[in-house]
Amino acid sequence: MGLPQFVDLSLLASLNNYSLAARYVCEGVIGGSHKSAYVGYNSEFSHHREYMPGDEIRHVDWKRFAKTGKYYIKQYEESSSLNAMILLDDSDSMRIPSREGLQKNIYARILASSLCWLLLKQRDGVGFVRFAESMTHFLPLSSKMTRFSELCSLLDTETSAGKTNLVKTLDQTLPLLKKKCMFLLISDFLEEEESLKAAVERIAFYGHEIIAFHLLTAEELTFPWNEFSEFHDLESEEVLTMEAKSAKEEYQKNLRYFLAETEGHLRQHQADYQLLKTSHPIEKALTHFLYRRSRHA
Repeated sequence: MGLPQFVDLSLLASLNNYSLAARYVCEGVIGGSHKSAYVGYNSEFSHHREYMPGDEIRHVDWKRFAKTGKYYIKQYEESSSLNAMILLDDSDSMRIPSREGLQKNIYARILASSLCWLLLKQRDGVGFVRFAESMTHFLPLSSKMTRFSELCSLLDTETSAGKTNLVKTLDQTLPLLKKKCMFLLISDFLEEEESLKAAVERIAFYGHEIIAFHLLTAEELTFPWNEFSEFHDLESEEVLTMEAKSAKEEYQKNLRYFLAETEGHLRQHQADYQLLKTSHPIEKALTHFLYRRSRHA
């Protein structure tokens, strides 16, 4: 059996020294980077405390008793697992061709498979949603390594797309979740501003953490055209003929507004936002993100 199309082995190898943990955690809400103290033997030792009536004798540290003549109980910590939902935008706008890098939907699939592998390596739970105008595929949370092949199998299948509708997708997804999760959004976020705002508010309302990977092509970020050109909107099928050079300044102005508003809506709800240019190698982009996140954890 050959390697799945959207798996990059060198990229997976580069992630061996990295981890992805929850930034905002509270007991019983989002697990991952926090430790929950309890008395036991199958986890990392934390500290001692004095014996109290009702404590089990089997947890007494007899070596410490021999030295001090006092009873102490060993306290341990157990790392609780993180639950992550990967939401992958597969709308028409994600299929815009690029001459300077990967197509957005290809970049997105490689990113999704890499994040899935990283999380499973940490023994965390991974769920998956593929969407455009609504949810097209759903995988419930699982920490089994078979989840990686299941996700890769879905990534290898093509779907009929359409416009991006994150709100409708969330209306279908959120009722299926029984645990608080980290939402990993992979999208170009080319939808109505109010729709994106409502979607982010919905995720945050249920107490989920958000990491947003904002994918755009080099052409979308620089508008390199200078001649009389024909532009096709893949989602609305509208065709616009114009002199690109004269429109460049207005485009760049609108782009700056779009980027600022998108990031602003996400950060307003403590989301971690990362703009990714699809001409930039995924390995460098992802390891840089993970390093930055670990530094600010």
